[in-house]
Amino acid sequence: MMTGLISRTGASLDGLPLSLSRTPSDALDPFVARFFVTIIDRPADAVLEDFLFHESAYIRVPLVGVWETLIDGQWVGYEGPMLFGAQQRRFPVRCVGPIVAAGFAIRPGGWFAFCDQPADVMADRLLPIGGEWGEALRWATADPYDPAQTFDRMATVVRDRLIIHPVVPDPVSAAFERIARIDPTRPVTAIAAEFGMSGRRLDRVVRSHFGHLPKTVMRRSRFLDMAAVMRGLAVPSADELAELRFYDASHLNREFREFVGMTPAQFRRTQTMLLTPSLEVRQQRKRVDLAPHVPAPWREDPAPDHRPAAPPGSDGA
Repeated sequence: MMTGLISRTGASLDGLPLSLSRTPSDALDPFVARFFVTIIDRPADAVLEDFLFHESAYIRVPLVGVWETLIDGQWVGYEGPMLFGAQQRRFPVRCVGPIVAAGFAIRPGGWFAFCDQPADVMADRLLPIGGEWGEALRWATADPYDPAQTFDRMATVVRDRLIIHPVVPDPVSAAFERIARIDPTRPVTAIAAEFGMSGRRLDRVVRSHFGHLPKTVMRRSRFLDMAAVMRGLAVPSADELAELRFYDASHLNREFREFVGMTPAQFRRTQTMLLTPSLEVRQQRKRVDLAPHVPAPWREDPAPDHRPAAPPGSDGA
């Protein structure tokens, strides 16, 4: 474990702090990729400058510490529930004190359950969540030190959201999301042909639900697979060949500079205390999808991922 901090939501075999995350129920699966809680104890005056980088939009509620993000060259404070759009560039964040947050990643096909605007309007941006929805999220994350309660409450507020804001998940986005996750080398033109649609129409659908163009989604997925391998978070049988998806060292270097502004060597040397837990949440979801019977080999504490039981009287959500 790194000096001066204690990760209460788990650590990697190399001592990197991680999140605790859970798979949504079947009824919430078209809308939520994964719920997470992150608790990293640090001194109250400890300052961390790092970055976030997510392929999915997500809702994040910072709960302890002082949080800021870099906007137009200025650090701007924020607190409470936030909707983050999917990211094509590193998203600088500064935190003073402990790192405590909870939330969930949004599946592209269910984007419009959580935002009325197309996803490309929110790409690489954050938006404070107020009103009744914001209050519900504050209630759900009131005690992150009780992760089981937090997961249950977050599932409850999402179910309630879907009742008052019903949305039919987009099947094209769901299919494209799976392809990007398991086979991100496929040509976009071939995917459009498989879906029986023009390239322009696929562009429109993907931008509207993912926030970026299909080629960007595929490139970002390849990059994140490689970043996960470098962090020791490879999913067995799924990520061993990640490096072969790049033509050569210059191609790999170009992609790392494009997405996180550093070379692969710099990335290896950098302690990304905010990026790594979120990257592991992504990998946990991939593991559950592709290697569900294999415990996460990178965790010191490979806790099982049990799909939550449906509450009494529900429809299985």
